[in-house]
Amino acid sequence: MQSKKLIITTFLIGLLALSCSLEENPVGFLSSENFYETEGDALSAVAYAYAILPEIEYYSRHFYLVTTVPTEEFTLKPDVGASQHDLDQLRPLANNREVTDVFRYAYIGVNRANMVIEEVPQIQMDETLRNQLIGEGHFLRALHYFNLVRLFGDVPLHASAIRDVESTMQGLTPQEDIYQFIIEDLNEAIELMDQQNRYGRANQVAAWGLLSKVYLHLASAGATGVEGFEFVTDPESYYELASVYSGYVVNDQNIYYLEEDLREIFSVYNEGGPERIFYATVDRAGENEGNYSKMPLLINPYLDGAEIELLDGISFPSGWNHVITEEGFYFSFDEEDLRRNELMVDSVIVDGEYLTYPGGGIEAPFTRKFIDPDQTGEQTSTDIPILRYSDILLTYAEAEGPTAEGYNAINQIRNRAGLDDLEPGLSPSDFRDAVLDERSWELAFEGHRLFDLRRTNKMEEILQGRYGKTIHNNAYYYEIPQIERDVNDLID
Repeated sequence: MQSKKLIITTFLIGLLALSCSLEENPVGFLSSENFYETEGDALSAVAYAYAILPEIEYYSRHFYLVTTVPTEEFTLKPDVGASQHDLDQLRPLANNREVTDVFRYAYIGVNRANMVIEEVPQIQMDETLRNQLIGEGHFLRALHYFNLVRLFGDVPLHASAIRDVESTMQGLTPQEDIYQFIIEDLNEAIELMDQQNRYGRANQVAAWGLLSKVYLHLASAGATGVEGFEFVTDPESYYELASVYSGYVVNDQNIYYLEEDLREIFSVYNEGGPERIFYATVDRAGENEGNYSKMPLLINPYLDGAEIELLDGISFPSGWNHVITEEGFYFSFDEEDLRRNELMVDSVIVDGEYLTYPGGGIEAPFTRKFIDPDQTGEQTSTDIPILRYSDILLTYAEAEGPTAEGYNAINQIRNRAGLDDLEPGLSPSDFRDAVLDERSWELAFEGHRLFDLRRTNKMEEILQGRYGKTIHNNAYYYEIPQIERDVNDLID
C-alpha cells in the first residue's frame, strides 16, 4: 500500500492542476479506498483543508490585496503589477491575476472541505472528535462560499467533491441559493462543533460569529437596496438573526472577549489571545510561503533596506513598501484615537536617526498589526485575522441598532480606543452609519472594508464622495474570471 505521505502529495498535485481552472483534468484525485480509514487520516484531511487559507493566492496575499487596495485604506507603490493598480483604481478586468487567483483558491478550499464532509463520517473513530472534524469542514466550506459570493455574486455551487473532470462543469447558482447553502452549512457546524479553543481551528463560537456576519450582510444589503439582493424582502428579520448569533458570541461564552491592550491583540507571541476567534495561522519555521507569511513585507516601509526600530524598542527589517496607507484614511481617525496612536506608526528610528511622517523621512504611516520582531529573512509568523471578537461585537451593535445593547457594544470598542461614548439618541440609520465608521477604524487593514462598503451600498458615497477615488467598473461585484468562462460553457 502506498504511504499516506505519497497519497497526500498526489492529491495536492491533482488539486494544483485543478486550480489552473475548474475544468482542467484533475489528475491524481484522492481515492477514499486508500486514505480515509483511520482517525489519523481524518485529522490529516482536516489539516489539509485548513492549509489552503494562508496560501499566497488566498489570505496571505492576494485575498488581502483584493479586499483592501480598492478601498480608502491603501494605495500602491508605482512599480507593482498593472493588475494591482487596476484594483486600486476600481477597474479590474476579467483577467485580473489577483482576483482570478482568489476565485481558484477558494474553490480548492471548497473541494478540500467537501472531501472532509463526505469521507470522514465513514471512518470508525471517536464520535465526538469525528463530529468536530465534520463540523470544521462545514465551517470552512461556508467561509469559502461567503468569500466567493461577496466578491462575485452568482458563482458555481459545488455541493460535493470534484472527483472527475465532468464534475467541474457547473453553471452559476443565484446568490440567494448560495447564501442559503452557507447558512445551512453553518447551522450544521454549530450543531457538530464544541467551543474548545484550538489554535488555528474553528469551533462553535467561530460558526456563531460567521453566521452573524452572513445575516448582517443580507440585512444591510437588502435594507440599502444593493443590486442582486432583491430576494431579501424582510431585512429586519435578518438584522434580528444577526443579533441572535452575534449575541451568542457576546453573551453566551467566556472564551473570547476584548483584549485591554490594543498592541497585544496583534502580538505574534499572543497566539491564544482572547480576541482571536479564527485566524489563518502560519509559522516562520515553515518550508514554503504559505507555511510562513510575508505579509509584513507587503506593508512595512522600505527605508534604505535598514533595520527599523519602533519607539517602544521593537525592531524588524525594512519591508517592500508594497501597499501604502492613504493619507485621507490616516487623518480620518480622531486625534485621540489609540487605534491611530498605538497601532499606526508615524515615527521610527533608523541607523540612530529619528524619522517621522509627514515630511520627516517616512513616506506614509503604516500599521503595526502585521509585525514579527523575530522575522527570519523574509519568513514571519504573522497570523492573518479572519474573525476577531471586536468584529463580532460591532456586528452585534449594528444588528441591534440604537438599543441599550447596541450602544453598549459600540461604546466598549470606542472606550478601549480612548474615545467618549457615541452620541446618544441617534436614529437607526445614523447609528448604523456610526457603526460602519467605527468598523473602518477598529478593523483597519484586516480585509473587511470592501465588504462593509458593498453590503451597505456606500461604495460611491464613501470612496468617491468622501475620499475622491474614481470607480470605473462595477463596484459591487468582480467579474467571474475570464479563464473560467473560456473553459466552462455553462458559465454565461
